[in-house]
Amino acid sequence: MRITPHKQMLLSLIITVLSCFTGNAQQNSKTVKTPQLLAIADMKQDLAVLWKAVSNLHPTYGIYTPPDSLYNIYNTTLHSITKPLSENEFIAAVYPFISALKCGHTQLRNSAGYQPTAADILPKLPFQVLVQDTQVWITTTQAQGIHTGDEIISINNIKVPAIIKHGGDLYAADGNNRTFKELFLSEYDGFEDACNKYYHWQPPYHIVLKTTGGVLKTITTAALTTVKTAEIDNYKDWNTSSNTGYLPLRFLKNTSIACFEVHSYQYEDTVLFQKAFQEIHTKGIRNLIIDLRHNTGGDIRIAAKLLSYLAAQPFQMVGDLWARVPDPGNTAFNPYFDSTKTLSYQESFKPLGIKKEGHYKMAFQSGFVDLLRKSALDADDHYNGRLVVLIDGATFSSGAHTAAAIRQYCPEATFIGRETAGGSEGCSGGTIQYLTLPHTRIVVEFPLLRVVSVLKHPTYGHGILPDKAVHYTPMDIVTKRDVDLEEAVRVINAQN
Repeated sequence: MRITPHKQMLLSLIITVLSCFTGNAQQNSKTVKTPQLLAIADMKQDLAVLWKAVSNLHPTYGIYTPPDSLYNIYNTTLHSITKPLSENEFIAAVYPFISALKCGHTQLRNSAGYQPTAADILPKLPFQVLVQDTQVWITTTQAQGIHTGDEIISINNIKVPAIIKHGGDLYAADGNNRTFKELFLSEYDGFEDACNKYYHWQPPYHIVLKTTGGVLKTITTAALTTVKTAEIDNYKDWNTSSNTGYLPLRFLKNTSIACFEVHSYQYEDTVLFQKAFQEIHTKGIRNLIIDLRHNTGGDIRIAAKLLSYLAAQPFQMVGDLWARVPDPGNTAFNPYFDSTKTLSYQESFKPLGIKKEGHYKMAFQSGFVDLLRKSALDADDHYNGRLVVLIDGATFSSGAHTAAAIRQYCPEATFIGRETAGGSEGCSGGTIQYLTLPHTRIVVEFPLLRVVSVLKHPTYGHGILPDKAVHYTPMDIVTKRDVDLEEAVRVINAQN
């Protein structure tokens, strides 16, 4: 699927997984190397290192998957390695274990300097899909006999729910969240990855479909065709501000409705926030839509600046901060960790030496904004009108903390879309270390701290849930219709 500019920051979250499936990209045959297989003993020793690091240090350990269940998955993974594997095959084999930890900040990367091999050049499916729950529908297609809106029942005699299950195991997400996995399977060709990396299928594909008319049919993909579908202009009735750069601020014509897109947090955002809310204030906007879709996080201090314009009272951005060991920056795993990340951790956080409920309390370093304390509201351009928040399965990390803080401190806000990828309870994060496995050199993104949200009544194992859930149709995807935005305007008009 074409990646639009506002989705680029999502890649910072998922690039580690995409790197494991580089066969989906066009490769120059002159740069493709002969596969270098990893030795069985090396892979098993590295898995043992990874298990020790997870079981001794990882903040999510034991929260969503019982330790004995996680150990059983690790042990099954260990015993499944019975032959030399390529680097990508080893990563694919380890991912179900990592996925079972249920931490979206824990992902796997190829080793430094890795280059694709012939084995990584994998076939493209002649269609793309929309995954929702246990069903899959065709969106764009290049296959004769397959149309937008057709539901896939099975491929090569494997039922779709099984493909979704194994595809979902290839990506880590917070808690029991499904929306991020659904988005990954749909929007970033994860369904294709499941066909390639788990089932190892080659075309042609034998597919059972249910047409939009309810007719079952079986086809074998063959010749390709291209169908062009006109895209919807979602903003034809909106004026766009010239003041906010890469964070679009739009005003619905002849109304008092504005929509402000807030992407992953960068340092320059604070200036744009100031310009946006100054314009919102000057124009007397009474209905504001904050678009947190595909906000995958970033510097949570920037998120706190956004809240200063929205919260109904002085607010706290982080509910609590803890680690599983007294000082996660000084453990037996330091030789495997990136020293620059260790320095970053030491500059941002400090251990308090206090053990509470089996965890060790942490704090922010002096000089770092103390997000455990109350922050003041903006004095000049604070927004006091009706608030609608758009969320989806890529609202993650600091983006999800923003949604949680709005839920807690903007009690009248209405949330529209889909469950956030980030947990409503918070997430494991703070500093994301790079743990390099000593023999295979595979890199594990490894959070050191638990960053607890400010939400007083979170939903265990799930993200922020919308007040009004929106589900897209295959044709919505193909035409790029913004159904969330339409619903937001409908809700505002109904309330006025």
